[in-house]
Amino acid sequence: MTLIQTENSQLTKALIENIQGDVLTDAYSLGMYSTDASIYQITPVAIVLPKDERDVKKAMALAKEHGVTILPRGGGTSLAGQTVGHSIVLDFSKYMNNTLEINTEERWVRVQPGKVRDVLNDELAPLGLHFAVDPATSSRANVGGMVGNNSSGTKSIIYGKTVDHILEARVLLADGTEMTLRPVDNATYDIIAQQGDREGEIYREFRNIIQNNQTLIDQKFPKVMRRVGGYNLDEFIHTDQWNLAKLITGSEGTLATTLELKLNLEPLPRYRSVCVVHFSDLLEAIGSVTPILKYNPSAVEILDKIVVDLSRENLTTKRHCHFISGNPEAILIVEFYGETPDDVMERPMAMIKDLQEQGLGYAYPVFPQGDAYEDVWLVRKKGLGLMLGIKGKKKPLPFIEDAAIPTEKLKEYIDKTLQICKKHSADVSMYAHVSVGVIHVRPILDLREANDIEKLKNIAEDTFQLVMEYGGSWSGEHGDGLVRSAFNERFFGKELYQAFIQVKKLFDPQNLMNPGKIVESQTIEQNLRYGAQYNDQSVKTEFKYRSEQSFQESVHMCTGVGECRKLIGGTMCPSFKATRDEEHSTRGRANALRMAMSGQLNGSGIAGERLKEVLSLCLSCKACKSECPSNVDMAKMKSDVMQLYYDQKGPNLRDKLIRDTSKMARRFAGPLAYAVNKLQASAFFKKAMEQIAGFDKRRTLPAYASEPFYKWFEKNKTKNISSEKKVVLFADTYLNFHEPQVGVAAMELLNACGYEVVLANIGCCQRPKISHGFLRDAKAEGEPVIGQLVKYIDQDLTVVVCEPSCASALNDDFPDLLEDVSLAKKLKENVMMIDVFLSREMEAGNIQVKLKPKSSRLNIHGHCHQKALYGTNGMKKSLIEGADVSEIPSGCCGMAGSFGYEKEHYEISHKIGEEILFPAVRSMENGTCLAANGFSCRHQIEHFTGKKARHWVELVEVVK
Repeated sequence: MTLIQTENSQLTKALIENIQGDVLTDAYSLGMYSTDASIYQITPVAIVLPKDERDVKKAMALAKEHGVTILPRGGGTSLAGQTVGHSIVLDFSKYMNNTLEINTEERWVRVQPGKVRDVLNDELAPLGLHFAVDPATSSRANVGGMVGNNSSGTKSIIYGKTVDHILEARVLLADGTEMTLRPVDNATYDIIAQQGDREGEIYREFRNIIQNNQTLIDQKFPKVMRRVGGYNLDEFIHTDQWNLAKLITGSEGTLATTLELKLNLEPLPRYRSVCVVHFSDLLEAIGSVTPILKYNPSAVEILDKIVVDLSRENLTTKRHCHFISGNPEAILIVEFYGETPDDVMERPMAMIKDLQEQGLGYAYPVFPQGDAYEDVWLVRKKGLGLMLGIKGKKKPLPFIEDAAIPTEKLKEYIDKTLQICKKHSADVSMYAHVSVGVIHVRPILDLREANDIEKLKNIAEDTFQLVMEYGGSWSGEHGDGLVRSAFNERFFGKELYQAFIQVKKLFDPQNLMNPGKIVESQTIEQNLRYGAQYNDQSVKTEFKYRSEQSFQESVHMCTGVGECRKLIGGTMCPSFKATRDEEHSTRGRANALRMAMSGQLNGSGIAGERLKEVLSLCLSCKACKSECPSNVDMAKMKSDVMQLYYDQKGPNLRDKLIRDTSKMARRFAGPLAYAVNKLQASAFFKKAMEQIAGFDKRRTLPAYASEPFYKWFEKNKTKNISSEKKVVLFADTYLNFHEPQVGVAAMELLNACGYEVVLANIGCCQRPKISHGFLRDAKAEGEPVIGQLVKYIDQDLTVVVCEPSCASALNDDFPDLLEDVSLAKKLKENVMMIDVFLSREMEAGNIQVKLKPKSSRLNIHGHCHQKALYGTNGMKKSLIEGADVSEIPSGCCGMAGSFGYEKEHYEISHKIGEEILFPAVRSMENGTCLAANGFSCRHQIEHFTGKKARHWVELVEVVK
């Protein structure tokens, strides 16, 4: 653990003056880049996000001039510590992420190193092609990082590793030499080697290294496909082709910086299926791999009981775990590719028959490509993060997880590895690529304990010896980095290790490129993110953090896997998708919290201005709570930090106005509404509010209703049916004082479904106060509201809510503010969204009718809290079969309560909505209605598109 210190140096000044992209040198930014997904932490010298190749060349020239090392980085998802170091970090992900050329006939693509793998494949899919390497982090892994790491993933049994798909690499050496590395035959190689420049020198000397060590290379490199340790010297024996791009692949940025890559593409599989084989015994599952492989699967992945159970608990994955039967100790996910639908179903069925005859496994559901198939792979891809996010101080750690073992010896190896961990009193979790002998075994340790640091070293040593004994690879796919490089000399032998050093010195004689990786490395226990000296400061919070165990442990739940940096699908993290800045990812914010909380920021504590700035673009959308594999709830932690900030600095006028929105609504709705609404819409008022409170003058504040819903309800009691079936409708502020027509529609819909409506006009849910950090005020004013709600709940009545953010305040946030655990449980179980309630009642047979859209076609936009906590299925499942309903695959709309009204956030609010939502709304066909349950979503959509969205209850009716 390194204390961060900022340096106002000549280098910093030179970088700022010469770089067109971003240069970051403040303590918080350095802290965010001091870690990746590994167990390590080292403070960078500076961060450069190059705008173009000129920036890269200038930054590297300045680094050389000042004697500072260079570390190329992409998504920062390294599990071995390759992307941390006391260097100038070159982050290619923000700007240098373009696809430069696609050749469909020859099946290749040229890209910049910051291109995200899944974004690339999204572009290639319409062409029937894909970059086939498939790591679990593909949603945010940069292609340059995949090349640097020689990534592989789930499909390596048929597609191999990145080194099998690299065609060319244009690279820049630390001394400024630019080289284009491509396949050449012996004759061409001879011509290049005769050049009198650096390129000629490298070609001459590299061939000498290969020729002098050919026998050793043949002997010492492990005979398993999944091997990424050391430098890829084995690619240059038994071949007459020389492609030094294959040497750069897997070099972890220690030889050169990649400027551009040319990659092989594969045709997309025509048909796919997956079989999930369930086992009552872990070793039985591993032992079943050999008979499975003869059916030519495209992947065989294992998830152990810990990962399976976590998948069933995680807010996102539990909705997709329908394929898991009983309580397996392990499951094997066996995938098949084929040219015909029959082929991808016949092979798994033959495999199942074979397994049954051998008494292997107990359940074997098979799914052709489709929703269920995607569900299986979603759960698999989330496995890494789920495992790392185990609650509590002990975490499953990546240090022995990357061994690749011959599959016929895998069962025995795992059995002995488990015995090693048991000997050292460490529980384990495991998952991954059993088809190629790579099972990621994670011992569960707490590296804040000196005893567990000793266990780390001892388990690593014992397992290393075991890998050597079985002829495996110590680095199977995650690379050497800081965690395994120190073993390379013993693994490959002194002579071959010297060849690695020669390669390093040939390309990088001044040792400027990411030093300390692959050769001449630290030992495993140095530069830990945590350590025996690590200590969190006490933080007084209002939330209880019951499920997380404490505020501190809530922060530590972030493991750095970077799911929040994904660019396609889901909602998390809207501000990162818009800015591409690390500090606006959930990971960046969690790192900032951890550094501040542990006193690593030179006195800038948890209530400091810079931390407030880091958290300012958190929209409190709660997407991280469900989409982050570790369920990091940044919205909750932000609220507590803001409360601490107000305690020290006090709120400003805008903060107070947001805090008191429900009080103003109650005051201005009714007789005053016409005058207030007219004033709010005036240019004078908008300009004044921008100047004195910071609300953007381009916005119009929400209008107030001339008649609140509760008054309409009192006057129209006769319209409310009388029934033995009763349900409580919570009169939230938006429904009550801004859009009473939503309340009217909700009552009519519930009546039509046979329910008498009991109106709970009992006050605000406290959402504005909770989201904006006024937690003590929220608790004080909300407890009487909760008391009234519980009176209904104690009468066995369900409370339904129309506004998603109000539902989440009542059944997600407020329960964790309460002292009374039983009261909190009642809220969680008995307060729900109205669509969820109706869908459940229909499934339970309590409602005999079905619903249909009032229009010919209905589009749905889900509110962030709704998607994160409840899902949108309730809005769809309760409709009649065949209804023309679709959901826009949008993330956050960008409004997020008050966020989009704030002047400094107006443009980013617009940018977030323009990602997917606004173009989809503008392209809707005539006659299509748009359902958006979020009050702020409806206003955002209308403001930027001119289209009027309505609440779902207004757009559906009972089938007559």
